[in-house]
Amino acid sequence: MSLTMSAPRSGALGVMPPLISMLIFVIGHGLLTTLLTVRMSAESASTFAIGMISTAYFAGLVIGSFVNAKLIIRVGHIRAYAAYASMLASVAIMYGLVVEPYTWAFLRLLGGFATGGLLVVIESWMLVSSSSENRGKVMAIYMILFYASLACGQLLLKYIDPLTLIPFALAAIAASLSVVPLSLTRVAMPEMGEPHPLSMIELIRLTPAGVLSSFMSGMVLGVIYGLLPLFFTQSGYDLDWVANLMAVVIVGGMALQYPVGRASDRYDRRLTLTALAAALAILSSIMSLMSYGAGGSNAMMALMIFLLGGVAFSIYPISLSHACDELQPEQVISANQGLLIAYSIGAMTGPLVEPAFVSMMGPKGIFTYFAVVSLALVGFLLWRRRVRTAVPLDEHQAYTLTTPNTPVMAEFDPRSDQDDSLNDEAASKEEKAA
Repeated sequence: MSLTMSAPRSGALGVMPPLISMLIFVIGHGLLTTLLTVRMSAESASTFAIGMISTAYFAGLVIGSFVNAKLIIRVGHIRAYAAYASMLASVAIMYGLVVEPYTWAFLRLLGGFATGGLLVVIESWMLVSSSSENRGKVMAIYMILFYASLACGQLLLKYIDPLTLIPFALAAIAASLSVVPLSLTRVAMPEMGEPHPLSMIELIRLTPAGVLSSFMSGMVLGVIYGLLPLFFTQSGYDLDWVANLMAVVIVGGMALQYPVGRASDRYDRRLTLTALAAALAILSSIMSLMSYGAGGSNAMMALMIFLLGGVAFSIYPISLSHACDELQPEQVISANQGLLIAYSIGAMTGPLVEPAFVSMMGPKGIFTYFAVVSLALVGFLLWRRRVRTAVPLDEHQAYTLTTPNTPVMAEFDPRSDQDDSLNDEAASKEEKAA
């Protein structure tokens, strides 16, 4: 999708309303993500049923990636945001009223669709309120606040009984309150163009390593979000520690992305991806041998889960950077959209596959699953390094922090601005000649 900047940007004040809305909404979203798994575990739902609920969420995101932009174009950003927030608030309340796996899977599908719509509005609004000079800074602030509020949502579980309606009501309140900052802003709404058609086959041909790495990243992160809390509860951790450890894995993902990304600028990114996948396999193998709950060390578990999050959350942005190295600047936005779809399909697949490992090996099967997925990625990347030469380091695009949220984040990517700057320069020369 593309955004037309038809109104003057209003600087920091223009960025504040969407950031505040995002903070409020994502705290509730973070609470709800882990709450659903904890509640289903308390209701003795099967691992497959919980995985199905997680899959439904990412299916909603995929559907939304094709539909939400057209809806927003039709009704405008504020009305669309209000509609999505109302849908999400209603879904949150329904979770607490009807506690049944298949009903929750349907509600989670709607929730994923609405969440994708909310994030498209927020991110496009931030885009129109920023400029090419400060867009990288805005993106970095957005990422930090996104992960911080997601972690805060996990910690709310420590103070709320998951067996009551209260946590679902709080998530609904957060979705509703997030409408207020955007509704009261005076910043002009962005004009959103029609989404560009995507060719996944062409993207796979151009950057197979980027596509598969994004898919595998989704297979891992989909399980981390949806089924890792289940492992913690099955291993004997109380609700406080489930919340703590989920917050730690997210903080780890936030903390290690930048140093890993900067290191990838200095080497073949496929080598960096291989190292990340190998590290994930090693960490997972070690964790499959550890003792948990009353028989283990909480501090050691927190350290290992921090490292696991840091490695797992770094794979997607490195995959995107690798793809950008192999593509022309004008292809970056479409590539971002395609890789996001690959990631989402992986996140749909993972929670359906992981229960097979748990059924054979018990709760620790989650780490065997991570190891198998990681080793498969290692093998593919090593093969790709043999059949295709690496992009020269002097042709690397600078690493950019990103999250696998919506296609709008591609508009923040400075790697997509290079062709625009060339066009602007050419236009300027034509004006002077005239």
